[in-house]
Amino acid sequence: MNQNKYEKYISALSTIPEKQLGWPLFGAGLENLGIDGKPVEIDIPKYSDNELLMRIDAVSLCYTDLKEIDSGDDHPRLAGRNLKKNPIIPGHEVSLTVIAVGDNLKSEYRIGDRYTLQPDIWAGGKSIPFSFGMDGGYRQYTKVGKEILEGDAGNYLIPVPDDISYSASAITEPWACVEASYRAQYRDVLKKGGSAIFVGGKNSRSGYSIDEKWLSGCRPGRIFISNIPEDLKELVSIFCKENDVPLKEINADSLNSPDDVYDDIITLDCNYEEINHINDFLNKGGVLAMMGSGYRDERVTIDLGRLHYDMIYYVGSTGLEINQAYEKTLPRAGLKKNGKTWIIGAGGPMGRLHLQRAIEDKDGPELIVASEITEDRYKSMTDFFVPLAKKCNKELIAINPQEDSEEYERIMSEIKDDGGFDDIPVMVAVPKIIEESVEYAGVGSVINLFAGLQRGVKAKIPINSIIGTQQIRLIGHSGSDLSDQKVVVDRITSRRLNTDLSVAAIGGINQISDGIKAMKNWVFPGKIVIYTHVLEFHLTAIDKLEEKIPGIGKYLGEDRAWNMEAEKFFLEKML
Repeated sequence: MNQNKYEKYISALSTIPEKQLGWPLFGAGLENLGIDGKPVEIDIPKYSDNELLMRIDAVSLCYTDLKEIDSGDDHPRLAGRNLKKNPIIPGHEVSLTVIAVGDNLKSEYRIGDRYTLQPDIWAGGKSIPFSFGMDGGYRQYTKVGKEILEGDAGNYLIPVPDDISYSASAITEPWACVEASYRAQYRDVLKKGGSAIFVGGKNSRSGYSIDEKWLSGCRPGRIFISNIPEDLKELVSIFCKENDVPLKEINADSLNSPDDVYDDIITLDCNYEEINHINDFLNKGGVLAMMGSGYRDERVTIDLGRLHYDMIYYVGSTGLEINQAYEKTLPRAGLKKNGKTWIIGAGGPMGRLHLQRAIEDKDGPELIVASEITEDRYKSMTDFFVPLAKKCNKELIAINPQEDSEEYERIMSEIKDDGGFDDIPVMVAVPKIIEESVEYAGVGSVINLFAGLQRGVKAKIPINSIIGTQQIRLIGHSGSDLSDQKVVVDRITSRRLNTDLSVAAIGGINQISDGIKAMKNWVFPGKIVIYTHVLEFHLTAIDKLEEKIPGIGKYLGEDRAWNMEAEKFFLEKML
């Protein structure tokens, strides 16, 4: 394959133009992305002695972009910004190459160095995300300065080797979000230095105890009590006096201020109405520990948006040792080794990432059920992942619950009779489905709400499923950080992860608007990657590329998967 254009491109030594194409967002709705459905010509940013000029080689389209475009000025991260006067360029999943280096950075960076970017940028304690706080990746070039190179978490640029594709580099960010959901940390103690409240119900039992060593080890900053039994009140009072912890008695029923929030809420034989009242005052990252017995079908109302974005956590016990509510079932985010996993909505772009991870994880589950109700996604998922599962010696059951309801019920009934699932990652933002998943959760099961729901969207979960013998745990996670993305890059570099398997379609920079439409209408089962220096290439599914570019098929990987060799051929033809 003659690679003259490609080799010139990767050298990054070409003359820097004065203008570039970009897609500014001027307001809510796709009609306000670019002008008349096309990108606009904008200036190449000027860089200083302490800055880099970087070429954006590829940008992967994300549903976060879709939310930003649909919401415009009403997006929470764009609050107060007048997009008509001060537009923003979306896009945050990028692959970058250094094309110019400021004089003060020449000892650290070279032209041609390749990077990806962790977009959740913080500098000086201020959040300035790439694509929200600063212009993003729907353009051809970007300037990188101190806020990225010397941010609060360090350097938000992550080096990538030359032997991985631009697409694989761009897709490290969504993969980092997946990775983060399995690395989330939850407490099995009270928050050290935090605020804890013990709330008694109308018929609280006497005889409650707390392991002194456990309590001393986590030592809250403040403790509040409300209507708790006298014997427990005495124990808490003694602890607070001996450890100089402020103690205050309050009426939990009268809490109504948004400032009345607690890092730990321990309810003692409260009924579901009392639990749901105090539940509203759980702080971000907070734990609600429910102590009690005799609950039948009573349910705790959980804000699924808060579970996902604020990482609140629910534990409990039917016994009288309060620390057992935290310690009985230890927090777990990773998939259980040799366990049974059910991925709900496995055929969508992010569901496929979770499915691939579960299949390729040598320390992961031995049985995976992948359910998907959209027929095109289901077929694509089956065609692609059944061979991968066989290759990895994993048992994969792919099922469409709508098209084959009898088989679905048979499979789920068998697994339920066999103890249920150990892990249930949920890609579907539907409260009813989340509630129903509890029925199939085994002892100590983790239900991971990866699909983002808005705060205020609630589900009712049986209290007994959390505090009784089932001891399920519901967790959620949003976004990723620098460490998560570095882990993904390391896994790619060591050939333990192939992110290019996620690529479903590619296009040129003029096709970004079409890509957003396709994503909104679920046209492709996986990720759409835009090559920003290819001006015109209509969105094309990977398995249809041979029709558009004869000869590219022989460079595709196993099962017609996108890879670096195909990318080289594509760029040589299309640049």
